[in-house]
Amino acid sequence: MTMRVKMSKINKGKEDVERSEWMFKNSISIIILVFMLFLAACSDENEATSNDDQSNKEDAEVAAEEEKESIVDQMETVIQVETREDMKKQQGGTLATDITLKMELEDSTEEQLNTEIIKELKAEFKKITEETQDPTEIYKGFIYLLGSHHYKDVIKKAEEFEPNFEEPFLPDPGKSEEEVKNEPEKGKAIILLDASSSMLLSVDNKVKMDIAKEAVERFADAIGQDNEVSLVVYGHKGSEADADKELSCNGIEEIYPMGDYEAAAFEESLSTFESKGYTPLAGAIKKAADMSQDFNENVTVYIVSDGVETCDGDPVKEAKNFVKDSEDRTVNIIGFHVDQNAADQLKQVSEAGNGEYYSAESADDIKTTIEKAWLPSSIDLAWAFTKAPDSWEKLAEYERFDENLNQIKDIIQKEKERYDEALQILRDEELVEQEVTDDIRELIYERYNKMMDLMRDFRTEKIDEIDGRAKEIRDRVDKWTEEMRKRKEERGDMF
Repeated sequence: MTMRVKMSKINKGKEDVERSEWMFKNSISIIILVFMLFLAACSDENEATSNDDQSNKEDAEVAAEEEKESIVDQMETVIQVETREDMKKQQGGTLATDITLKMELEDSTEEQLNTEIIKELKAEFKKITEETQDPTEIYKGFIYLLGSHHYKDVIKKAEEFEPNFEEPFLPDPGKSEEEVKNEPEKGKAIILLDASSSMLLSVDNKVKMDIAKEAVERFADAIGQDNEVSLVVYGHKGSEADADKELSCNGIEEIYPMGDYEAAAFEESLSTFESKGYTPLAGAIKKAADMSQDFNENVTVYIVSDGVETCDGDPVKEAKNFVKDSEDRTVNIIGFHVDQNAADQLKQVSEAGNGEYYSAESADDIKTTIEKAWLPSSIDLAWAFTKAPDSWEKLAEYERFDENLNQIKDIIQKEKERYDEALQILRDEELVEQEVTDDIRELIYERYNKMMDLMRDFRTEKIDEIDGRAKEIRDRVDKWTEEMRKRKEERGDMF
């Protein structure tokens, strides 16, 4: 019994071991199977991914090819020239980027297309002719590849040309605001009027002071067109008595303050004084110097006097001091009915002041002196037409514009020469039929002639502008001449 039990346990143990071994083997098999299935799945996934990548790459290449424009499509940006603005809009050829403006303007008979450009041109022509045999489309390729980059700059420069005629000097009270605006900055004029007692004497049955006032008023009206004006009187204080000498010699007064000439105000200032006392000529010149010490403009002193210094001053010294620091200052004098002694002194004063001395013996003389010295004479008016541009001056402006215009025409010519060379290449490569090259040659000439016609129209436009500017100046000169003649007739001056 015991033996049987033992055997039974032994058999049971063997069975357990065998069962365990079987289960272990089964587990290993299952693991290997699962691993192999995993590897197979990974392989399938990689293959699928690879196939997807290849498919995506092919799709991308197809898409890129579809998106890429043909060269004929790119040539649609070429502008057909109908106006000058069209020329300015030309983008320039893709093979002409290295052609400088200097090269376009050079006077050369050599061929413009170098070996490298010719090589690229042949390749591009092959692409174009593979897509189309239409002459118009192929000619667009000429412009797309070889057109000039420089039209915009040179045309703009020519368009900005303006006539450059010298502006005439016309001291005209009728000038327009625009004309006055464009004139040089006004100078300053100081009129020193002698109102000493000697001006109470008569000349031609009229009081010298009254004659002088009328003359000064006309004078101020003339010089006031191009200068600010001031009126200073001296000798109008006190009397010629010894007791009043100090008062009279110090009585120097600005009665019309420096500023633009206004006829009514100036005439009113002349009515505020009478002739009375001594002649402080030196003091009056010093007064002008003190008034103008801060002026930066030209300053001119005009003195109307009938006598010598009587206040112990030195008018020659004061005149020298007035002009010593500036070449833009002068002292001019009209000696009205003076004796030889006074004339000599007044001449010395004007010379010291780098100015002029004028003698007036009568009422007519002082009027004529002012007219001749500071208003145009009849002879001046007769030659006034020379102030306007003449035919030679206009011709010079035509030629100056043509220098700009010829640059544009040179570029047109050089561009055409490149097209002619390109046409020969197209023919030599036998990429098109003879009939097509003939049509392209005709298109080249049509474009060239159109551009040259535009340049002729452009020149006509500028010539009209130059002539118009010259006529505008001439019209102003004629108007000024007529007005000045009327003024002289009104004053009875026929000289």
